[in-house]
Amino acid sequence: MDRQLKLDTQLNKSAFDFVTYTTVGYFVGVAASVFFKRRAFIRNLSAGLFAGFAFNENQEAFNRQL
Repeated sequence: MDRQLKLDTQLNKSAFDFVTYTTVGYFVGVAASVFFKRRAFIRNLSAGLFAGFAFNENQEAFNRQL
């Protein structure tokens, strides 16, 4: 049961990190898009980069638990 609780906690943290970093990345993209012509591309690229960072940050913790 303890292993399952740790895995559930890590999943919750990962989901929170994905949402948080993607949101922050999107708004960084919104701020940066003021200076670029292709605004949607910059917002989506920034959100994707921040989400990739969140995935990378949590990947090692998952590998240790599995």
